Amino acid sequence: MANNSMNDLRINGIGSSSGGKYDFVQINGKGDITGDLECRELLINGLAHLDGNVKADTIRVSGKSDFRGNISGQRMIIDGMTDVGGTVKVETVENRGMLRVAKDCGSEVFSSQGGFNIGGLLNAGKIDISVYAQCKAREIGGENIEVRIGGGLSIRKFIGSLFPGLPLNPVLITDTIEGDNVFLENTTAKVVRGQNVKIGPGCQIGVVEYRESYYKDPVAGTNVNESRKI
Repeated sequence: MANNSMNDLRINGIGSSSGGKYDFVQINGKGDITGDLECRELLINGLAHLDGNVKADTIRVSGKSDFRGNISGQRMIIDGMTDVGGTVKVETVENRGMLRVAKDCGSEVFSSQGGFNIGGLLNAGKIDISVYAQCKAREIGGENIEVRIGGGLSIRKFIGSLFPGLPLNPVLITDTIEGDNVFLENTTAKVVRGQNVKIGPGCQIGVVEYRESYYKDPVAGTNVNESRKI
């Protein structure tokens, strides 16, 4: 990865640059980077468009970013809106805004307190989702998966004011969830499979398959069509 002997890249205002290897990359305002980018830290404050693959130890987004390629690295922190045209392979993902990934998203830890839309598989050792807005993934897999309803109506309205157009209905929608320990609230899924499965309030589940334990909250509005031990 980049080191301190490499140059920094800073775009202030409106500007553009080619890709390459840098130590620190910062975009303040509106910036376009063409080509693959490799750096120690990428900091985006404003609007950024990157049309190549990005590899960085740390990526921080405060604003709106559009990554056309793949992202890899150690840590990705989103406090705005981020679109990724390829895959995400980052050790730790912290989403506090809106994350859209066209393909797969893989990490050791995936934490979300906003909304996301992942076109492929969301896979992580630990998945911790507080549902403040609509969250979607084609499939979800991990060791420990926890999905909870996030905050109250006032907080969700505040998030909506920061991100206009963000679907605020607080629900996770997916085809399949598979993990060792699974706890779900406000989740709609066709199949949930795990070693220990707990279905909490606000869930609409087609089939639950479990190996050791299973619990369904008796609250009205929580539905599981079928459950079976495997």
